[in-house]
Amino acid sequence: MLIDINLGCSSKNVAGRGAGAGLLRTPLKIARIFRLLSRALDIPVTGKIRLGWDDDCRNYLLVARIIEENGGSLIAVHGRTKQQAYGGQADWDAIAEIRQAVSVPVIANGDVRTVADIERIKAHTRCPAVMIGRGAIGNPWIFSRLDREQVPFAEVRKVLHRHLELSQYFYGPERGLVVFRKHARRYLAPYGLPQGIHDQLMTTTDSVEFLNLVEEAALP
Repeated sequence: MLIDINLGCSSKNVAGRGAGAGLLRTPLKIARIFRLLSRALDIPVTGKIRLGWDDDCRNYLLVARIIEENGGSLIAVHGRTKQQAYGGQADWDAIAEIRQAVSVPVIANGDVRTVADIERIKAHTRCPAVMIGRGAIGNPWIFSRLDREQVPFAEVRKVLHRHLELSQYFYGPERGLVVFRKHARRYLAPYGLPQGIHDQLMTTTDSVEFLNLVEEAALP
């Protein structure tokens, strides 16, 4: 068990009010948060950061050292600024700088979409571990070191059904399907669904109809 402080969320309604990546603009507040939590808790306190607010404020080395000096046990680094959000290219060189600047473990994150990317970012940054975010949407098998083209459709179907089941359990039958549809789009993207079936899948509010449509698509 641990407490992980998110200093990386770039969402406007989060970062804009000083939380998430907004904390990167207030290093003293970061110091207070980690100092108070690390002293009060018997479990590790970790943090995920970005490289800074924007290109004029890439204060990642300062923030990383503050986290370490105030009791942080681990730092995960997304190699983009808040302003970049998920655009552009992740700066693996900056992650490598952080890895050299602190003694606590550093986890590399950003632009990891394939199994080969896992090895490339580890070799480039010398980080002992890798965090995968958007690259796992539609391909959770990447955590088993499988690229999507290596996964048979029977396995995709099984996981799709289970994911929908869990989404409906958590959100309720109708909302759960609506939330799940964006994931279904990624699960099914490699198969080139006919536009008509794709549109039906993305608009139906009935899970039985949804699953029937998947089967009717004559997928492999």
